[in-house]
Amino acid sequence: MAAKKTGFLTQQQREYLGRSRNERDEHYPESQRIQFDDAIREQAAPAIDDLILIAQVYDKKGLQTIFSKEVMENLLGTLMDRIGLDEAGGDELYYHVLLKSIEQRIHEKYMERNRFFKLESTHYPVMPSKPAYRDVKAYMRK
Repeated sequence: MAAKKTGFLTQQQREYLGRSRNERDEHYPESQRIQFDDAIREQAAPAIDDLILIAQVYDKKGLQTIFSKEVMENLLGTLMDRIGLDEAGGDELYYHVLLKSIEQRIHEKYMERNRFFKLESTHYPVMPSKPAYRDVKAYMRK
């Protein structure tokens, strides 16, 4: 039986990240913390590149398994919790970058199908509203 795969992080890096920031400061000398942080950043970039490659060329059914609803909700939710209100560049907030990217990609896909799409957000509590997209022909008939 094959050993369980653990991802791109080593067991020591997982243990390091499993501790709170204060515990890391107490348990690891500064030089070791710097080494762990540098290694994690260096390994994360190629891991993300690999995920992008998988998303570009892997079969659709496999992608739906790898990037399941739960996985995507967890990934995006965690990113939003951690850095969602931080500035990404200039005065633009990180979550705006994500929303613009998602909206642009959905818009491109809907335009391929001759459909209209608009992503709307509000600072108010969620209220019932019209669907965010409509078929262009149905929209033009109104």
